[in-house]
Amino acid sequence: MKIKNSVSFNVDHSRLKRGIYLSRIDTMKDINTVTLDLRLRVPYKEDIISNKELHTFEHCFATAVRNMTEETDSVAVAYFGPMGCQTGYYLVFNTTESDEHRYFDMFYDILKKSCGYVKGMTEVPAKNELQCGNCYSLGETADAVKAAEELEELVDEMKQLGGFHKYSFIED
Repeated sequence: MKIKNSVSFNVDHSRLKRGIYLSRIDTMKDINTVTLDLRLRVPYKEDIISNKELHTFEHCFATAVRNMTEETDSVAVAYFGPMGCQTGYYLVFNTTESDEHRYFDMFYDILKKSCGYVKGMTEVPAKNELQCGNCYSLGETADAVKAAEELEELVDEMKQLGGFHKYSFIED
């Protein structure tokens, strides 16, 4: 029996660049689950994101993006979290929007506003023992602001390119 890999395991990581990728779309009835790959580091060519930076940005951006999608009628955040390889994050949305061509503009706006939200934060959300399982590994808002600025550069690049970056896949 052939084991079906995750989409990311079929991506040629030796050719991967920094960027925002539309990783996959899963559909169940009228809900599309859209996974974005927010790749902030080039695998094997740039330093990985430190645990402190990963954890701090996770707290801040997860809060920001959920607040930004509360303003929409057709999008909800299902998940935001770091990649195990420490080169970026996965952002998973549930949406009733079925037109893939609209995803770019829709997610551009949400990502741009979320980066701005993080840059305005004065404290790291849930940085305490009651709300976080390892609050001592969290950094300060400056760590999250730095990551938000990096992501915002990729969001702006995405806008200039007119769409998401495209994966290069490993040949079967």
